[in-house]
Amino acid sequence: MERAQVRGSYKFNSLNCEVGSPDIIPHHECGIKAIDRKHNMINIAAFINKTVSEFAIHFKIVKREIGGWHPFLYDIKMDICEFFKNRRKFFISNLIYSYLAAFTNVNHTCPYVAGTEMRLWNWTPDEAGFISKVPVDHGQYGLHSNWYINQVLAFKLNGSVLFFK
Repeated sequence: MERAQVRGSYKFNSLNCEVGSPDIIPHHECGIKAIDRKHNMINIAAFINKTVSEFAIHFKIVKREIGGWHPFLYDIKMDICEFFKNRRKFFISNLIYSYLAAFTNVNHTCPYVAGTEMRLWNWTPDEAGFISKVPVDHGQYGLHSNWYINQVLAFKLNGSVLFFK
């Protein structure tokens, strides 16, 4: 039996970045840039003021339904330093990272030296590639994430994307 394919396009709806610790991240950039009427891309950059020896993330993927945002698929806490030591050990995170890798300089294990700008630049989802691996229905999806540097909440990144016909 052949699986029905869901086709559509993605467009970022919102992107909100909040610094949790200004002594670690004194400034950042966070924005959505239009490509055309149906597509856009995101740019995120955070300048780190201290050397990062411990780097962790907690992210949740949610879906907008009646009554608000509801858990969808993943709620993952992970050590980024460990992830880059052996990416194959983290299947889901590695799959997600594979769509970001060409657009980011966050690509090695710790330490990240003070004065480094960590960024995800000009990124838009690979629609066909993502849907072939993670079949999702049309709707609005969100990412809620907290970034911890040296065990301190340094950065919050929340955003949503609309998947439409």
